[in-house]
Amino acid sequence: MKKMCSIRFVPDGKRVEVEEGSTILDAAYKAKVDISSICGGRGYCGKCQVIITDEKQNATPVTLDESEQLTQEKVDAGYRIACKTRLKGDMTVKIPDESRTGKQKLVVMGVEPETKFEPPVMKLYLELPEVTIHDRVADDLRIINNLRERGIRVDKIDYKVALKLPDLIRKANWKVTAVIRYDGELIDLEGGDTTANNFGFAVDIGTTKVAGFLVDLKSGALLRAEGIMNPQIPFGEDLMTRIAQIVRKPENLKKLQEVTVEGINGLIKQICETAKIDQGQISELTIVGNTAMHHFFLGANIAHVAMAPYPPAVAKSTEVKAETLGIDMRPTGYVHLLPNVAGFIGADAVADVLATEMHRQGDLVLLIDVGTNTEVMLGNSKRIVSCSTASGPAFEGAHIKYGMRASTGAIERVKIDPVKLEPAYSTIESAKPRGICGSGIIDIIAEMLKAGIIDTTGRICASHERIRSGDRGMEYIIARKEETQNGQQDIVITQQDIREVQKAKAAIHTGCTIMMKQLGISSMDIRKLTIAGAFGMYIDPVNAITLGMIPEVPLERIEFVGSTAGSGARMALKSVTARKMADELALKMGYIELAAEPIFQEEYLNSMNLPHADYSLYTETMNRIRAPRTAKIYRRPKTQ
Repeated sequence: MKKMCSIRFVPDGKRVEVEEGSTILDAAYKAKVDISSICGGRGYCGKCQVIITDEKQNATPVTLDESEQLTQEKVDAGYRIACKTRLKGDMTVKIPDESRTGKQKLVVMGVEPETKFEPPVMKLYLELPEVTIHDRVADDLRIINNLRERGIRVDKIDYKVALKLPDLIRKANWKVTAVIRYDGELIDLEGGDTTANNFGFAVDIGTTKVAGFLVDLKSGALLRAEGIMNPQIPFGEDLMTRIAQIVRKPENLKKLQEVTVEGINGLIKQICETAKIDQGQISELTIVGNTAMHHFFLGANIAHVAMAPYPPAVAKSTEVKAETLGIDMRPTGYVHLLPNVAGFIGADAVADVLATEMHRQGDLVLLIDVGTNTEVMLGNSKRIVSCSTASGPAFEGAHIKYGMRASTGAIERVKIDPVKLEPAYSTIESAKPRGICGSGIIDIIAEMLKAGIIDTTGRICASHERIRSGDRGMEYIIARKEETQNGQQDIVITQQDIREVQKAKAAIHTGCTIMMKQLGISSMDIRKLTIAGAFGMYIDPVNAITLGMIPEVPLERIEFVGSTAGSGARMALKSVTARKMADELALKMGYIELAAEPIFQEEYLNSMNLPHADYSLYTETMNRIRAPRTAKIYRRPKTQ
């Protein structure tokens, strides 16, 4: 039996016991303390810095990775990297402010078109005739016949419901409420008139966040919407890392499924408590997510999705009883998962198309759902092609020296004076800066390009007092240490950071370029460029074009629509017709495997340049984006 070590976290006041040899990060996860770990505990982001205040001898020696990420002054002060430090005994650990995730800035809402309200579950109040010597019809047939007389067809009754029928209807004095699904199944029976309480729940499982929506299935009204960080993140920041964890240890699939279900259940509980609603009255749940999220949730084998030709295990829309998956709602209710297309184009991409209605458009629409895994769809009512780009977690702050998620103290907007080369920035909640989030990272590099601090290859080439040599090459100072929250280090953008962003933006640009070539069009043929996703809401379109992250489309053609994957999930929750349309879209959408395209490498290398390799287009691009035009921004509606 392994020795147990006790670890106390301050100032949180939490103490947990873990096995000897566990990392401090393992203990932090178990204690549920707020600590940042963008790379999922793989040791390369350096964000999970902690201070061992007591019993330093009970930690393993400083590793080579730690010595590269921590200054000697920090090591002397007791700083360690939590995911690289293993326990040999008891200790006390302080989590400094710069290692906290802070209050996350999560966008969960998106545009949602009007759709025919056809809820998958209805409730009907019944007053049944009592059994007599002259009316000996069986209890189940009595209900079925009563419903048939009202024009409602019931073909089957859930087994558990059938077992409780006799006692329930008599206890309720033959006055009951039938809970009926659109496919003719009686999924529950309740005593008395409970028709006022009929609810559904929609979930968008993103790589980084999970969004939940409580909907009244009697009226179609959205009651509450909330988001949480994806509980899978400790298994890796990006999809391929999480899949690699499963390939390495197949039992990790069960763990990923369990934490996903646990996260969804926590979200359901949180929202229902706020809305003062019994979560047992949730009769239907819809799920969207990319193919990997979809498979993790179901517990389906994901290994083949990571290898050419990348086939998903499950593509068709799927329905599973809630109790089978362990979802805390009406046990006999159903969980409906929208269909996947192929590879990493999953149900979330189908939901994006459904919510933006690009499948109804006569003009060409380019739809980009920006995230760790960015989906790109191009087409109209006649044809839609799609691809998935591994944009990676750089826009979430991973691989970026001072990168962080969009939370308190993150630098989110930056302007650089083109003459003085001095930056001006704003932070989330106007707090002292702790790091830089994705929108700030895009702003900084675009502003550095416009100011001549970097050239079109991304190389830092200017000379200024804010430019110096650092451990990751040349670097530009955004915030001096006396301005920052910890007051110890300057916040900089490094040459290596710029390269990471170039790789991320090149992946998106390459996907767009290859699809446009497949359809034989140019960027000027695109009549609408729709940017979806939580992160997309904060992108400055001018700077995105400056970097070559998105095609050079006039600003008045660009619209930001928010998290439309969640919108599509809500549509499927409220409308059976929307579900049928989702199934049709999944079959209609074509898929391009970028890595299999002969021009992929060439296009990717060209897209690494800023904005791209064709330097002759740079001036044209800059003139176009400087024109006084405005992109359309989606505004989040209020919920009750």
